[in-house]
Amino acid sequence: MTDVRKVGLIGGGVIGAGWAARLVLNGIDVAVFDPDPQSERKLGEVLDNARRAYAKLTLAPLSRQGSVR
Repeated sequence: MTDVRKVGLIGGGVIGAGWAARLVLNGIDVAVFDPDPQSERKLGEVLDNARRAYAKLTLAPLSRQGSVR
């Protein structure tokens, strides 16, 4: 079994951004393609919300986070 280290996503809307947040918070690098000019801002908001939610769910520190490009 190989470890997934990088993922490409087509679309950074509600579902794509949710997957991106889950992957990034689990240490996986994500490349997102979305033609929406606001996609970077929207994805950033979803990631910020996911980090806040994780902090409220557990006292465990986040492991190494993946990157988003």
